[in-house]
Amino acid sequence: MVPRFETRAFEARDRDRIESLFELSFGRALGEQRLRWRLEDNPAGAAMLGLAWVGSTLVAASAHHPVTLHVSGRDLRSAFVGMVMTHPQYRGQGLFRELIRRTWGHLGQSGVSLVWGFPNSISHSRFMRDLHAVDIHEVPTLRLLLGAKTSLPARSGAVEELTGFDDRFDDLWARVRDNHQAIAKRDRQHLQWRYVQNPSERYRIFAYVSTGDVLGYAVLKHYRQEVQVVDLLTAPEIEVGVQLLSQAAHVGLESSASAVGLWLAVARPLHWELEKLGFRNGAPITYLGAMVLRPELLEIDVYDYRHWYLTMGDSDVF
Repeated sequence: MVPRFETRAFEARDRDRIESLFELSFGRALGEQRLRWRLEDNPAGAAMLGLAWVGSTLVAASAHHPVTLHVSGRDLRSAFVGMVMTHPQYRGQGLFRELIRRTWGHLGQSGVSLVWGFPNSISHSRFMRDLHAVDIHEVPTLRLLLGAKTSLPARSGAVEELTGFDDRFDDLWARVRDNHQAIAKRDRQHLQWRYVQNPSERYRIFAYVSTGDVLGYAVLKHYRQEVQVVDLLTAPEIEVGVQLLSQAAHVGLESSASAVGLWLAVARPLHWELEKLGFRNGAPITYLGAMVLRPELLEIDVYDYRHWYLTMGDSDVF
């Protein structure tokens, strides 16, 4: 018997059942606070859910999170592929493929132009083989090993540590968004939700400030023995970017971290400058995949990685 499928926006009544299914699927609790933050509080809107039911039992679910994607100078609706889970007793029955396929069809009809995400090594082959999504790129980690011989520029007095994001970050977003062909919206409201209101992670925020204006920022997080630059946005790119990365490296040295890591496309001029300081691409490698749902709304080839500006913060892992 084929389960009953339903695709709709998240509703509060879904919370308990999704929590229970998550724990059954992954063997750990997600937590109501994080679930509420991720599925309900996103300033871009509530998550779109694909739900499969056997009677009153939720046996499979997918969550697609709305992301405003700035593409070729205009804002478009996209959906980020978040958690996908199946009840252990119902695995191997094709629920994954049917659930995602129906959800993507509904998203396209509702005006979403693109679904995209970072499938892990377990789900990657199913996204590509079963759903015909497109592999855009393998995203490496750009890393600087910290040690006695690390060559870093002196820290600039223009770099300040902040506790949150204010209206100056809206001004920065307005100045830099059209410098990138495809970039997820990074205004004050999004940044505040993503990094300050996050209930399970703690980040440090550094901004490069000149004559009262924010010319760039870096969001840092400690993970094991590494300082991760989870988000980075600058204008101008090289001068401000180097200063913010230098700050990240000094934070790492002060905390006895072994490395600083970030995502930064190899074609970015800042990437070339960081290579001079000893940054190198390496593992872990992350898959980036997507499926265009409304091609008439896209003016560039979003399957070309050179068009994307991505940081770790675009993923829901970091």
